[in-house]
Amino acid sequence: MTFSKAQQEFQVRYYLWAISEWEKEVNESFPNLRSFKSESIWKTYQFMRLLDKSEQLLLARGLLKRFHADAVKSLGESCSSEEENLRRARDRFFDVRQKYQFVQQLQKEGQFDVAGFWIQQLRGEAVNVPSVAFFNDDKSLLSQLDAVFQRIPISFEEEIASKKQAGEKIRFAGKRKLQKAITGKFKNAFGSQCISHDYDDIGDPSSHFDMKCCGWILSTHFWFGRRESLINYSHSITSPTKIHHERHPEITAPALRMAICISFSSWLGITSQIQWEHLFNEDVEAACDAVIKHCRHFFEVAPKLLKGLEFENITAN
Repeated sequence: MTFSKAQQEFQVRYYLWAISEWEKEVNESFPNLRSFKSESIWKTYQFMRLLDKSEQLLLARGLLKRFHADAVKSLGESCSSEEENLRRARDRFFDVRQKYQFVQQLQKEGQFDVAGFWIQQLRGEAVNVPSVAFFNDDKSLLSQLDAVFQRIPISFEEEIASKKQAGEKIRFAGKRKLQKAITGKFKNAFGSQCISHDYDDIGDPSSHFDMKCCGWILSTHFWFGRRESLINYSHSITSPTKIHHERHPEITAPALRMAICISFSSWLGITSQIQWEHLFNEDVEAACDAVIKHCRHFFEVAPKLLKGLEFENITAN
């Protein structure tokens, strides 16, 4: 099998598996999504809560079709108008919420003329908010928006900003503490399967682990932030064969890349980067356990996704 055919087959399998993962997430009331407390996954969960089950599944399909575009094309599928509308609503929902909160603040300060301008902006965007029906006037619009946004809890980012504004000193777990914690847990869980590993604790710390899977190299890369500390992980599936830089032969790269940037949030089509941010010292162990859980889940399915696509069976295009 040529590499291009193998990659196409992998993309289709990965997409179909991701569909089953989303369906499981919806049917089990989002056990993984609701464990996140910030950023895109948290926002997606909060928006999903406003929808009925059929709409949740439509949105999930819309997100998947955008992210797994090559697989969708190979299968001859397309995104329905319902899927596109829900996906657009999800993408814009928190921008609308931010504008609504701004209007509230302006009205509280008595700046009614400026508030009126922003209310007109909201009139055009209210179509993206679930449960907002026809409205005759601004009062009706704001009342309906209030009913929706009251169901959304304050975000963790907003909570942190409020504490900082009140003068409270906030200390998050440092990058090297996060690196030490996740590296130790990963080695305990999967160290016997790894064929190599690498750590960089200078500048922006990172950790890298390689293991074999169906003749391919299944790599896991951890990054711990630049300006602020966080945990970011992703997997890649690449060939064991390398190519060398023409002028600097000591610099190498995989000759073939089956897939890159694989993570819980990317296979669901939510965001390409997954990260646990704003971690206090007491949050570190639970966050690391969650990372290991998602890694283990993919490690268990990877051999099935690669069955019949073993590296030794691949020929050049």
